[in-house]
Amino acid sequence: MLYKLGSAVLSQVDSYPYLGVTISADLKWHKHIESVCGKAARTLNFVKRNVYHCTPDAKAKAYLSLVRPNLEFATAAWDPFRAKDIECLDKIQRRAARFACRDYRRTTSVSSLIVKLGWQSLVDRRKISRLVQFYKVVNKSSPIESDSLRQPSRCTRSTSMSNTFIPLLARTDSYKFSFFPRTLVDWNTLPPEIKLKNSPESFRESLKALSS
Repeated sequence: MLYKLGSAVLSQVDSYPYLGVTISADLKWHKHIESVCGKAARTLNFVKRNVYHCTPDAKAKAYLSLVRPNLEFATAAWDPFRAKDIECLDKIQRRAARFACRDYRRTTSVSSLIVKLGWQSLVDRRKISRLVQFYKVVNKSSPIESDSLRQPSRCTRSTSMSNTFIPLLARTDSYKFSFFPRTLVDWNTLPPEIKLKNSPESFRESLKALSS
């Protein structure tokens, strides 16, 4: 099928960048994540060249302000579930942790360096980003409507009162791990008192405390 814009026939492509996110025809995020990791790696190399002699604290701040935002832009939309994609993103943070601590020994646990620096895992941060976005949807502070998702729970009155949603059925991984089906499952496991927080900021802080 041909699509036209006026009299011009639009060409078909396998992927295309839209508002900073590369969308692929197969609904997978591998190409986007490759692009994200490439940009983040180049930025990290720039940081390493320019703050090499700075203190660990300055190096950490440079990573958090210049590199990590590249790894997290719009992650609520494209949070990966494939191990290869997750590893690609985590590799950047591990390199940054070794650089900030100036510790390149093979015997050193990079995970312990990340804990020492007080950095949350990127997996946890992406999950929190999705949940905060969903919190905004539920509380009508997002243009996305939740009315079609909200269904009465068949369980107890208490679960219904805590904004529980019936999970969406999915036959493919691309849909199962997309924003709504995946985040509904995560939302339903949250303690009721966290779901009832009165602002996105307090909700986010509660999620951070929960994951620490």
